[in-house]
Parts: sequence; structure tokens; C-alpha cells
Amino acid sequence: MLQHRGKAYWKIIIDNLVSSGIGPFPVESSIPKSVNDNSNLRYMIGLGYLSKRTPRFRSMNKISVVIDGFFVDIEKLHLHPLVGDAANADSLYKIYCIFKKLLIDQWNAEKACEFLDRHLRGNLTMMYDGKIYSYRDSTGFKPLVSGTDKNNSVSIIASENSLRIPFPNMNFEDVRPGQLIKMDVENGQQKILSLPTTRTMIDPFEFIRESHVTATINGKGIYETRKRIGKVQADFLSTHSNIDIDAAYAEPDYPRPMTLGFSAEYRNHIPKFDLGEAIINDRYDDSDRMIDFSENISKNKMITSGKSLKYILKHKISQKNIGLIQGTIQTGITAKETIYYLRKVGVKSVSVIVSYVPTVDGRQVGLYTHNRELIAHKYIGQVPSLAELNTRISKELGANKVFYNSPSILSKGIGISEYNLWFPEWVRFLEYEKK
Repeated sequence: MLQHRGKAYWKIIIDNLVSSGIGPFPVESSIPKSVNDNSNLRYMIGLGYLSKRTPRFRSMNKISVVIDGFFVDIEKLHLHPLVGDAANADSLYKIYCIFKKLLIDQWNAEKACEFLDRHLRGNLTMMYDGKIYSYRDSTGFKPLVSGTDKNNSVSIIASENSLRIPFPNMNFEDVRPGQLIKMDVENGQQKILSLPTTRTMIDPFEFIRESHVTATINGKGIYETRKRIGKVQADFLSTHSNIDIDAAYAEPDYPRPMTLGFSAEYRNHIPKFDLGEAIINDRYDDSDRMIDFSENISKNKMITSGKSLKYILKHKISQKNIGLIQGTIQTGITAKETIYYLRKVGVKSVSVIVSYVPTVDGRQVGLYTHNRELIAHKYIGQVPSLAELNTRISKELGANKVFYNSPSILSKGIGISEYNLWFPEWVRFLEYEKK
């Protein structure tokens, strides 16, 4: 599992064998070799997890369950008849205990999976008694892939299919929504149960930033999908908006495919449109391996050193109308900082073009938290249209104009019906009036 910059903390725990690091995942041969070289292992099966920062708790050195997604309707879990001693524990442990009792103690896989469907949007993987059980909720909200090598000697199940890079000789395929997989040393991978799929509800943020650029989700390559997202948005804005730009550039790195698609399409309308890729090298200091995941550290470095972490290509943008392609706007700190330095080198105007829809919920930004001060959240119930939201956010950011993507335009770019993508209700009804 790799993040978009490949600098996340990862850990794999196989019995008493622990491998961890920051950066790219280990290559295909290293894990089986480590297992074969360790004769003290009771089980040749293990769990791993990916984190945006190193573990804060000692308990994370030994794990029995991992999730990719978020929980819903958990307020009354403490009243569940099977919760037992976990009544006062955190939600993950409650769900783990109830799921384990339904699946293992009562051996009722259908009830166990139906329980997860009621409380989970995403995937849950559990290890118990030398066996692994992995479930993808029936909406297919998060991707889940399984892979085996040519000899059927190594099996992997993971919520990120960029594993094709470090494991090029393994055959990966999507786990279907509503499917429960069992893994053990004797039988490898087995499909225990498939619940009927009622409605696919995929997380659109997987296509914007959450998945690695080399990943494939439900047959759609992330890189080409991002280019198409930019192309569709450019086609709409060039026809139905009052946008005025001479060139479009990405900041930071992950919206570059969107920018390439956007610029290529815009050239169909303005032949002299500049096919640039990135105006800013990177807002992060690569000498610090974990700074990618800490805006506060980045901000503090600028405060203490007086130096920007942005590298502006002045000769490319001076006296031009610039379109700044952002994947998403969360708190607005990144965009404000970028706009400040763009104006400092003499651009005529800055239009912020957001590939994603307005971020009003932490579950939309791959962080799964409601505690961030998301810039668009305060406007829930106050603006009736996307155009008015754009105007208000542009004033907050100090931009000349802001153009959020709408759910229907983003859905068209991804190539999946809006009906099958998960958006908060408030966002779903914000659209552009075509002129």
C-alpha cells in the first residue's frame, strides 16, 4: 500500500516477525524470505497497516484488525447483545468483537457480514487463530484486491492495488462488493460468502487523491481517470463559465494528471494555451521524510526560517492569468499560501480550479475525521448554488475566482454514474446553471 508520494509509514506483523519502514513498500521477494528465515513463527500469516505518521501508541505494535473506511450508526453499539466486555471500548474494538462472535463463535457468516454492512463503509480485515478474514462492504465504497503468485505460495489481500509495482509477478483481481474472503496457510484464499450487491457507492476521493496514481479501481486506471477528470472539467468551464486563464498549473504534485487533461482540452478552445504541468516544484521539504503529512510542520518551518517551501517559475507566469489546479481545498491554508507567492511574482489573476467537490465532511478527504476546520463546511445551509459558494470561497482565499467541480461533472470525468458515487446530500444538490 502506497500513498501518492510514497512516504507513508508502513508495518507488517507476522507473529513475532515485524517489518516496518517509511517510504516504498518492500519488494516481492523480501517478505517471503524473512518468513522462511525465521523458524520460530507459529503462523506464516500476518497483518499490515499504512499510517500517515509513525504509531503513537504501543498497542499498535500488535494488531488483530485493520479497516479502510469509516463507521456509521455506532452510537448504540454498546447495547448490542454480543458486545460483552467491549461495551466501554472504542468503536473499532466493539465492531471487531461482535463480528468475531458472529463469524467464529456462531459461525454465521451471513449475519456477520450483514452486521458489518450496517456499520461499515469500506473494508475490514481481521486475524484470528492463524486465519485472516477480509470483507468488502456490499456498496464497494473502498477498493479491495486479492493477489496470488504463480506458485500459489504467497497470497495478499489489500485495500490498495498499487501493489502491482513492488509485486509485479502476482496476479491481482478485485474482491467483489459484499464478499468475505478467508485466508490460511493450508487453503490459501477462499471465498466464504457473497452478499447481494444492492447499490454500488464508491468513494470518489479514491480517484482524486486517495489511491496511488498507478492503481486500478474496478477496471479504471487512476492516472487516466485523473486526466479525464481534468478534461471534462475544462470542457465545461470553457463553455459554461466566465473563466479567463492563459495557462493552468498543478500544486502540489498529485493534480498533475488533472492539469495535463485540463490543458490539453483547453487548447481546443484557445490554441495558444500553455501546456504547463507544475508551477511549484513541491510545497514539502524532501529532506524530512514525514513532512508530507504535516501542514503544521511545513507552516512552522516557514515561520522560523522566513523561507517559503514553494518554488515559483516566475518567467512562466509573470503578467499572465493563471489557473491553479488543486485536487481539493480542505482548510484553505495551502491555496492561500500559493496565491500569496503567485501575486508576489506579478501574475495578473489567479483562478483556483478544484478537481473535487466542496469538502464539507472529513470523510471526503481521506482523513475520516470531523475535527478539521474545512473551509466549505461553514456554508452548509447558507448558499443555494455552487456559483455563490465559489464567490464566497474566492474572497476567503484571496483568489480572483474559484471553480469547484460539481458532482455531475466529476462523475462524468470518473466515468461512473453520480448515483454510484458517495456525496453528502448538501453537496449533491450544488450544481452549475448552464448558460
